Amino acid sequence: MDIQTGDQELTGALDEPNFTGRLLGENHRYRLQQYLGGGGMGDVYVAIDTSLNQTVAVKLLKASLLAEPELLQRFERECAICAALKSPHIVQIRDYGVTADGYPFYVMEYLQGQPLSQLLESQIRLPVEQACTIAIQICAGLQVAHAGIMLWNPEAGSDLWTNVIHRDLKPDNIFLVPTALGDLVKIIDFGVAKLRSIQQMAASTTDMFLGTRHYAAPEQLELSQDLDAQADIYSLGVILYEMLTGSDPFGFDFRHREVPERLWLTAHLSQTPLPFCAHPSGEQIPPDLEAIVMRCLAKAPQDRYASVSQLSQALREIVEAAPQVAPQVAPVLNPASLPHSEHTPTYSRLYTLLTAAMLLTCLGAIGAAIVTGISVSEFPSQSEQLSPAPSPSLSQLSLARTLAGHADSVWALAVSQDGQTLVSGSQDQTIKVWNLPTGRPTQILTGHQDAVRALSLSADGQMLFSGGADQTVKLWNISTGTLQSTLSHTAPVWSVALNRSEDKLVSGSGDGKINLWNPKTEDSIQTIEGHDGIVYATAFNPLDETGLASSGADRTVKLWNVKTGNLIRVLSDHTDAVRCLAFSSQGMLASGSWDKTIKLWDTQTGQLIRTLTGHDDRVTAIAFNADGTLLVSTSVDQTIKLWHVQTGKLLQSVSGHSDWVLSVAIDAQAPALISGSKDKTIKIWQ
Repeated sequence: MDIQTGDQELTGALDEPNFTGRLLGENHRYRLQQYLGGGGMGDVYVAIDTSLNQTVAVKLLKASLLAEPELLQRFERECAICAALKSPHIVQIRDYGVTADGYPFYVMEYLQGQPLSQLLESQIRLPVEQACTIAIQICAGLQVAHAGIMLWNPEAGSDLWTNVIHRDLKPDNIFLVPTALGDLVKIIDFGVAKLRSIQQMAASTTDMFLGTRHYAAPEQLELSQDLDAQADIYSLGVILYEMLTGSDPFGFDFRHREVPERLWLTAHLSQTPLPFCAHPSGEQIPPDLEAIVMRCLAKAPQDRYASVSQLSQALREIVEAAPQVAPQVAPVLNPASLPHSEHTPTYSRLYTLLTAAMLLTCLGAIGAAIVTGISVSEFPSQSEQLSPAPSPSLSQLSLARTLAGHADSVWALAVSQDGQTLVSGSQDQTIKVWNLPTGRPTQILTGHQDAVRALSLSADGQMLFSGGADQTVKLWNISTGTLQSTLSHTAPVWSVALNRSEDKLVSGSGDGKINLWNPKTEDSIQTIEGHDGIVYATAFNPLDETGLASSGADRTVKLWNVKTGNLIRVLSDHTDAVRCLAFSSQGMLASGSWDKTIKLWDTQTGQLIRTLTGHDDRVTAIAFNADGTLLVSTSVDQTIKLWHVQTGKLLQSVSGHSDWVLSVAIDAQAPALISGSKDKTIKIWQ
């Protein structure tokens, strides 16, 4: 079903104006198409953003509340909070305005899926790993809120650092968006959030109870004015209890009867939660997990987890200890067990994918010897270029060599212009430098504190740029093997790419931002608010020094002018996350997606040239050969496919890896194709 975040109590808009068909916003940007429903604060509509031709949702304050200053302030504050909280696990706000007749509204991402409450109605209780995966993602969103945001304070006349406590966590406010790897969790409805700052404390306090008594912490029910992160942890504990047992902590059987509010109040303040064994199949839940939930439900805030990050780590340990569904298959997940259209995946260790905001790296930008595309600097001169017909040496591939040495998945590859050096980045947090002709490792670069997701190599092969899940971009001197500097992000880095003139470095990260750097001075040039959710791939146009492409979890490819920072156009033909990008030497853009397709684009017109289909699962990496006549793609289906660009014909499908193929690079000198896999190996094909 399609449902929009916001108010989940969808009721008829009685005595409220119907805005269906209306145009709202500057230059009539938003056209309201369908009324979704209304809650206590506002009415929600499906709308079209006519500027970007995208579906969005618009929430308008109810007419009956226009004369209530406090509720109007709360509506505006909810918008400001969600706009400032940048997390893939929090619903994103795009715009705010007031209609000509005085109705405030805000525009948010349109989500397709269901609230957690609906899932629990149909399944009653969830498997341990699924419940933990959902809770870990909730923790990831709450961690951003609890860490704080900058909000304008009109009384102080300045921005003020403010910690945000949700204060109304419940299954209705946890939204599940189905993806190929399972449900992506979004926290919604910050309408009663508490702002923890001295100057703004008064604006978020009230003598009335705000929240839902079923899930509220004891101190919240006592109207404490000093709520902190522990209040949200308590509410999350109630949610965890329900997901695991199918019941509330106090045995009220709330799903089948109305429970008086006074009983909830008494229970939260003084009643001990029932042990899991009091519920059907409760004895099958790991005791360590029960202890985690009971700690969340401690009556005194100081007896709970000190932070959601501590809680998240405890839940991760539970998932890591869980028996594997298919232990004979190498780490994390058996690709054959992954869902395609189903919404109930195998959850064992899935949290490692989702809490990093849906793993599989952007793998995807062109730049010097970039991870998923041939280096701009590797393009031969006009006299050296291959003929228009596909090169026979690359059109019929066979396995030449296998390189082993990484302890985990190989997410990123880069090849030097002279074909002498191969660089690989891994989930094991290391970067290995190889002598490509001999296949022997020559250096191991350590410094990242988490998986290395992306690599880009300078034309002379002396400077390496790496992006990691530890929220950093690192600059390395390959000749000396030393770390030169570190550039910080506020979210995991999924892509790095160097432009042809090597005066700009771009990085894309999990907070939706595209960062441009001067690689020589290491200064930040500009930051672009690029996507709603993770920026998985970035790529510079080799024919246009101002041209940049990016793609993300929001299913779009965006074209930018890096000189002005302006958005040129949006390409939105994919139906799932766009994970990788590559430019050909002629300026054609290719995009690979979790929808199992590869699309070829004319970036001058934005026209879709053709769609390549043939993979049985998600596309993870793509690269053009030197003259742009061939395209190579890799996939979760464990294959490498070679395509004729002009006709779209599949020339060859190669198998050899025993798990997902995650990265690809082309050695223009050999010529050879190099692939990296979740099976921990690198394979060279000629």
